[in-house]
Amino acid sequence: MPALFESMPKEFVSSTSFYDYKTPITETLERVRKQGAVVVLRDKEYYGMVDDRSLFRTRNLKPLSFSKSFPVGKFARKLPVLDSDTSLGMLISYFHDFSAKALPYQEGSKIAGIVKRDVVVSTIISLHMLSKAKVSDIMSSPVVSIDREANIAQAVSAMGKNNIARLVVLDSGDRLSGLLSMRDVSDMLAKPQERLPERKSYTFSPSNVPVSSVMRTPVYTIDSNKSAEDAARQLLEKRVSSLVVVHNARPVGIVSTRDIIESAAATTAKTQSRVVLSGLDENTREYEQELRDAVNRLVSKIDRFERIDVDYVAVNVKRHRERNYEMHARLALRKRGTVFAHASGYTLDSTLSDLTDSIYKRVRERKEGFLDKRRLAERRYEE
Repeated sequence: MPALFESMPKEFVSSTSFYDYKTPITETLERVRKQGAVVVLRDKEYYGMVDDRSLFRTRNLKPLSFSKSFPVGKFARKLPVLDSDTSLGMLISYFHDFSAKALPYQEGSKIAGIVKRDVVVSTIISLHMLSKAKVSDIMSSPVVSIDREANIAQAVSAMGKNNIARLVVLDSGDRLSGLLSMRDVSDMLAKPQERLPERKSYTFSPSNVPVSSVMRTPVYTIDSNKSAEDAARQLLEKRVSSLVVVHNARPVGIVSTRDIIESAAATTAKTQSRVVLSGLDENTREYEQELRDAVNRLVSKIDRFERIDVDYVAVNVKRHRERNYEMHARLALRKRGTVFAHASGYTLDSTLSDLTDSIYKRVRERKEGFLDKRRLAERRYEE
């Protein structure tokens, strides 16, 4: 069985397409859709990567608004380069830290291809890194849903408002009808008439395309009591990036490839402190210890709650061109599920303070809810 310190096999590398920085973004969408990610070059040197989510990261552009005048380089993200010395452990850490769909692989001084997320999931399975976890331990919840008759513009707005990449689609009876992701929206934008041939005579606009025309069906589901490894295998076998988690036939969460990688990263020796930080760049990495100390203080505070034990906390930091910050956090509790929080602000300190306050408040609410249920059960027993 491979070990985390062993080098990544060259068989992990896939071919990809290369584009000059100035290439119009509309000329790259089809390749992004088929290959998952493409490499951007500037003066024949590696400049960055573009995947389907890159299209929605550029905050100074309106969602769903693409012009041939936009160069692909505007959407590129500089990601770390893998090589023959990259260990399996570092491979998992890189994919977690940068929330990447693919990373570039270099041979000598040239980019030779890319490594995709699916090989990382395969590695996690082969190392049995999630053998003790259930789907309910790692899923993202609660579910954010949208009606199948809503339009794509509304769906993208809902994703942006909730800082998520996919929505559960329900019919008028609140039954599971489909799943819509940013990838599906990107596919539609790449070739709208191919995806929606019945609308060739319409003036194309995301506001007149219903979610039901673009959503994925059938929807692949998994029970919340199944093992996390089962979820990882299904993601690979069905070649999808997420599964809808159900309990008593009701959608209660989503388990995605990112959830699998994040949970695996939390088990490595690098992250045994129970605090997993990702997204730090050259401007924020110098504050890593301060961030870690603040989150550790939060963990210690929460640990004082009766019957509340923290498994790990994962915090992702994003710094935008407007010099503001976003932070997303997932706090996994032993036997009490997972708590999610988000904060944004114009300084790192204020954003971190808002985030930790939000996490603490949500954990306390969960604790009170647990105590209320226990009191109710005790009263029923006494009666």
